[in-house]
Parts: sequence; C-alpha cells; structure tokens
Amino acid sequence: MRLAKYYDALAKEYDKVYSFEKLKWMREVENTLISKEIKKEFFVLDVGCGSGEQLKKLNNAVGLDISIEMAKIAHKKADKLVVVGNAECLPFKDNTFDCVISFFGALNHVNLDKALKEMKRILKKDGILIFTVANAYDIKWILRNIKRKGIKKTIKAIKNKKGELVRFSNRKRIKVKTKFYTLKDIEDALKKHNFEVKYTFGANITNTFIDKFIYRSFLKNFGSYIGVVAKKD
Repeated sequence: MRLAKYYDALAKEYDKVYSFEKLKWMREVENTLISKEIKKEFFVLDVGCGSGEQLKKLNNAVGLDISIEMAKIAHKKADKLVVVGNAECLPFKDNTFDCVISFFGALNHVNLDKALKEMKRILKKDGILIFTVANAYDIKWILRNIKRKGIKKTIKAIKNKKGELVRFSNRKRIKVKTKFYTLKDIEDALKKHNFEVKYTFGANITNTFIDKFIYRSFLKNFGSYIGVVAKKD
C-alpha cells in the first residue's frame, strides 16, 4: 500500500523532520485539548499515532498507525500497545473506547466518511472524538501560493481541496494523495453520523504562543490545521 510505504520511509527521521518551531505551538494546542477533554481514567485510541508523541502522554491508551515502522517507533517511545491498521477499518470491538484522537492530519489520507463511521462504532456512548485535518483556507499557504503561482491558480487549488505528498526512498519516488477541508466540511460530516459538535478550533494560526489563546476564536478558520471536539450521541 502506497501510504504505508510513504510513512515507512519517513519513520526513522519523522521526529527530526517535524521538530521545527511551528509544530511546538500546534502541540501546545493539542496538549490543551488533551488536558481539558480527556479524563485520567479514559481508555483512548490514538489514530495515526505517528512516532507516539501524544500517545506517550496518555494514561491508558492504544495507538494505531498504517505504517509498521512508525508503529515500532511509537511502541518504543510510548511503551504502549500500537496496532498496525487503517482508520477506515478499525480492528476493535464496538463501544470499546471513551475517547478517540487523531492529530496532525492523519485523516487527510483516508475516506473521512468511512473513518467517522468506524470511530463512532468503537466509541462508547457519550464518547469523545478529537481530531485535526489540514485546512483548505490556510492563510499562510494561500499567501505563499499567490506569490508563486498567482491568484487564479490559487483559487483553483483551494476549490479542488486535493494535493500530494512526495518522498524518495531507495531512489524511488513515493507519492500519496492528501485532502484538505473547511470547518463546514467537517461539521457536516460529523452531523451526518449524528455526532454532537461541542466546538471547533484551529492550530498553527500564528505559529507563536498566541495560538494557545486564540485557537477557538474566528481566526481558527485560517490556521494550517482545523479540528473539532465532538461527542457520540
């Protein structure tokens, strides 16, 4: 599977590649959400757990990642069970988890409708879902793209809401598709599956400490990532 190969190739240098300053403030927003929404006794699933950065902070949790190499690293870092799997077909029984999280755009690579259906299935009644996806209205990207390619091509790209990630491994080019969303897109998708939207938020808005104070303001619409806290009815 191409997506698994992409992240297998990235696994060994994942933490190095994504250690730059702007992620620090996105992690701060994620930490705030974890602290606010996840009770100590909650049993949590981290979908697309990557190298286990958030998984290691959770008291009682299981990780899931599509990459076996990434799963190995997450298991070692977090000292927790990490399962290799896909968000569209979660290998867990119904009503298993108190909370499901998925940060940093893991859901950008999957069919969001199928993933939400699965997440709802494995959540207990009144279970909490917290996730982020890449934002189609990322203002920093929009301004950069206008400068490089002009307004018309940028508007076309925003409407398209699709892109690609490219990585080289053993001199081979690995390309995977990714999707972008608006807050309305994810709210509509959640309502379709009868989730109650508690609130939405943004991350990487200014890439500074200010993000911790404005992540739920109107400016959330223009961050690199947008997200939601929802509850299963």
